[in-house]
Amino acid sequence: MGQRSKWILVGTMTAVLMAILGILVFNFSWLRIERGGFSKEEAALRYPYQQLTKREQALYRTLCAGIENYEETIRLPDLYSGAEYDRVFLMVCMQEPQFFYMDTVYETGEQINVVKMHYDIPQEEIAGMRAQMDIAADRILSAANGASSEFQKLLRIHDGIAACCEYSSGDYQDEAYGCLVDGQAKCEGYAKAFLYVCRRAGISAMNVPGKIGKDENHVWNIVEMDGKYYNMDVTWDDDAQYRGLPAHICFAQPDTLFRDHRADQTAYTPPACTDDRYNYYNMFRLTVNQASELPGKIEGWLDDPALLEFQFADKSVYNEAADLLANKQDVRNAVQKISGAVNFRAIADEARNAIVILPS
Repeated sequence: MGQRSKWILVGTMTAVLMAILGILVFNFSWLRIERGGFSKEEAALRYPYQQLTKREQALYRTLCAGIENYEETIRLPDLYSGAEYDRVFLMVCMQEPQFFYMDTVYETGEQINVVKMHYDIPQEEIAGMRAQMDIAADRILSAANGASSEFQKLLRIHDGIAACCEYSSGDYQDEAYGCLVDGQAKCEGYAKAFLYVCRRAGISAMNVPGKIGKDENHVWNIVEMDGKYYNMDVTWDDDAQYRGLPAHICFAQPDTLFRDHRADQTAYTPPACTDDRYNYYNMFRLTVNQASELPGKIEGWLDDPALLEFQFADKSVYNEAADLLANKQDVRNAVQKISGAVNFRAIADEARNAIVILPS
């Protein structure tokens, strides 16, 4: 072979190798962006994630992969503005309850392509804590998985979380771990636990941060059933005054009956909840259309008589029913007949035209 032919061969081989290397580098970069990427089914369970742009979704996936691997430094798939990073990071904090060990304190800047992560729990402890959380979640799911419908499954998840937790302070009060394992949580911990169990059940759900009352921070959930969205607030349904039994005042309610919950739309805009088909009271025929129906509804109660609850068709029916509960003997007789109790306490929820009756 002549010298010129050798150089042609070397040049050709070099070009081929460079092309192969380019393909490998491209593929490696794609894998880095996609590492920890969600399957189509997993992505479908994450409404907030689906509202992001493609490059924001790549950032979301990269952060999830880095946090999953306990990386202290994460190289981002692109150059992001501080506003973009803030939005996506805060969404990951709120919508990925499996990352109970991450610190929500973070660094930002005008332009970011590398970030430092901070963690609250040593890496060697995480696997054991996650196993505990999964055992607690699966205990709830073992009852939920036998349900005949998605409504029944969500009802059992709702009641299971209320049963395993009480509203109180704790080391992990704002995490799913605190609710499921320690049995102590504030509203964020309840909401994250509900989301965590729903995800394991294959149910589309999301956390909704926002405000209640006079600008008090609060977190609740929205779930999807049959293509429609519904508000859920397990925290409010597990109020201590219900004596350890769950109410369902905030189970699958439309926005019209959730006006005392104001969503923070900084990270994403929650879907509108316009349907009331799967409202607890509609499903169990506990909606009272006329106040005069209340004694009969009470006598027809089929669940634990330690807690009775009803929703009223509108504000006027609600007000009439409240007056009956306070002043009419036939209502008291109905409560005594179903529960054996001479007295009762009525807890009103005016925002949802609902009343909980606690015989005593």
